[in-house]
Amino acid sequence: MATNDPVVARYMAIGNMLKKRFLRKPNIAEAKDSFYSFGKQLVSQGNKEYAVCCYLSAASCEQQLSNLVGEISALTKAATLFLELEKEKQMFCISSDEVYLSSGIDSYNKAIEKLIAAGKQDLAVKLCVELASILMEMGHIPDAEAHLRRASQLLNPGNISLQVIVLRELCSCKIYTKDYLGAVETLDTLVSLVNLSKSPSGINPYLRNVVEDCEVTTLLLLLLIGMPRVHLKPQHQLILDKYSSVPMDVLSTCPDPERFLMLVDVTMATKQKDVKRLKELQNSLYPKLNRSQNEVFVEHVRQASSIGMVLL
Repeated sequence: MATNDPVVARYMAIGNMLKKRFLRKPNIAEAKDSFYSFGKQLVSQGNKEYAVCCYLSAASCEQQLSNLVGEISALTKAATLFLELEKEKQMFCISSDEVYLSSGIDSYNKAIEKLIAAGKQDLAVKLCVELASILMEMGHIPDAEAHLRRASQLLNPGNISLQVIVLRELCSCKIYTKDYLGAVETLDTLVSLVNLSKSPSGINPYLRNVVEDCEVTTLLLLLLIGMPRVHLKPQHQLILDKYSSVPMDVLSTCPDPERFLMLVDVTMATKQKDVKRLKELQNSLYPKLNRSQNEVFVEHVRQASSIGMVLL
């Protein structure tokens, strides 16, 4: 890098704070704060390539100061900047050697390894999931799945909330890659996990919402897969039966009656091979479904339009 570049010159000036001088120790804390400040300034100016160097240097300073929290924060900031640079290349259709991608993953992995070494598995799991989510958004599904598998290996069995997050992200990966049977199996595992964690007073509201969300996703996947009823598991038959009519006891207790009625309509339209009605429901249901559920329903309508439907 040319030293006549003012950005490089300032970066080097900060780095010089770390050099030992006669009878004076380097001021690591001052250098760390300067790297953070300069990095933030460079990000605001859109100069992410140089900013990432500042955050990596700040992470090195945090390590020397034995500040694990600060080091992890600086590493993950550098990692996200690397991945943002890779996204920008994708956005502008610029040919990529994926150096930014690999550097971003490496920085995340370095932070994850440090957390594991410090015995902070739950935080390591959260970083694995965070990275997997970014990679999935970028279309790097195999890498995303690998980090979700790593997260599942690190999970504390007693941390239900984290297990739920990991399994939901894994389900999203499988839907993205059109592994619909794998997605259903993952949802089955998730529901079983939640049911096993029930306390004598029942499931807490958060986990109850998780189970309801799993049920809707499973329904849409079953309608898309179109497996003959005789080959369905008993719990899957029950889901299809629940959404094949409008029992008042169910309608009065479900959290979103309007969505329930629309899903009944979807099930009936599928049975009747009414493609026109499915297309109408697609727009109505869109705001009531999450991203993965909408992906499944869009694919269901597409397949119904092009090759017809199997009668359930």
